[in-house]
Amino acid sequence: MKTRIKMFHNDSLSCEPILRRMDDGDLLCVCQCGDVTEPAPGNRVYCFRSHDNGESWSSPYSIYPECGQAVYLTEVMVLNGVVSVFLQIHNGRFLNMRCVVMESCDCGRTWTDAGEPPFYPSFCFVRGMLRLRNGEILLPCQHFPVSKEENVRLVSANHNITDFRKQKSMMDAQIDHLESNVIISADGGRTYRHFKGPSIAIHGDTGRDWTWTEPTVAQLSDGRLVMLLRVNGTGRLWRSESLDNGRTWSNPVITDIPNPGNKPKLIQLPEGKIALIHTPNEKIGMENRMPLAIWISDDDMQSWKDKRIISDFPVYYCYPDGFYENGHILFTIEINRHEILFIDHEI
Repeated sequence: MKTRIKMFHNDSLSCEPILRRMDDGDLLCVCQCGDVTEPAPGNRVYCFRSHDNGESWSSPYSIYPECGQAVYLTEVMVLNGVVSVFLQIHNGRFLNMRCVVMESCDCGRTWTDAGEPPFYPSFCFVRGMLRLRNGEILLPCQHFPVSKEENVRLVSANHNITDFRKQKSMMDAQIDHLESNVIISADGGRTYRHFKGPSIAIHGDTGRDWTWTEPTVAQLSDGRLVMLLRVNGTGRLWRSESLDNGRTWSNPVITDIPNPGNKPKLIQLPEGKIALIHTPNEKIGMENRMPLAIWISDDDMQSWKDKRIISDFPVYYCYPDGFYENGHILFTIEINRHEILFIDHEI
């Protein structure tokens, strides 16, 4: 097993780099950069290209026209020759939000505004696409059910949806749950249907002051879908299942997979295996987003016998995202919210 690691960008902020292979063979990384924290008015989304499989990278170039608003991304989908980046345009506090899909038909070199994603004009964070074995396209999405009236109240009061900068994060929005729903296409992405997924309480005896579920989905050998969820304050990932290709989902239950409050990423591998890229640490907090690990299951996520530490260097690793290709897991990840790493791990 070999692991190749390359740091290719350092900024005042680097947040949630997402790596995809383009149809022309290039690697494309899309990442939020700019300003010194997130969310913030100066956040912007940039692309980086590599022509040599991650050895060298282009200078960053913008994906969205300058409008004076903060820009955030949560998914890069490559489907039928089109690259779609799911963005959130907001006032720097995740308010006055517009959800936008930017599309490219030339492998990420130029971009056009394709409008809002299906069903979600605002307060939605679309996550990693999964192609089901029946040919359907599934997109999990994290949705805050904030009404137009509540948005106006929060803006007028100079509040946030959530304040990451406080020692104890708080939810200012008057909502009691967060939804992790799915949108599904049965015709190759031309049209979509919307289905309710698991909800996580935000306030109350069993809820958290806030949460940020960042759902990731894999399909098991018997066709079941498994969704893993980040639930802050619990020290573990949570799990929900669907027996009907995403139409209905079970109530989420806590797992024994440690998680300090960090995005997990499931990746389908050959021979029915499933990889989980994450930071298995039950201690809660940004400073505990370590070590960086890849766990591999060969028994439909009943166990994770193959646990590989990619790096235990004492920094915090945030937001892995990538894909499997020809015996390798390729992904990007941020460290300390500043540097972007490209990682090629041979399995």
